[in-house]
Amino acid sequence: MNLVPIKVVGQLRKTPWERFARLQRTTAQLTKGKGQPKGVFRFSSNEACDTWTANLNRDRK
Repeated sequence: MNLVPIKVVGQLRKTPWERFARLQRTTAQLTKGKGQPKGVFRFSSNEACDTWTANLNRDRK
């Protein structure tokens, strides 16, 4: 058999418990209704969408 070594790209920088805690915080926010607003949003360009999303995420923190 000719085994090919597994290629690893990047590394996780946080411990499993830190990642789990972040997941728990995100879940708690989503259950409270926070997160992406509901509805259909139309943008004239991808840049306008990126700007809107960046501002939305900045306001939520």
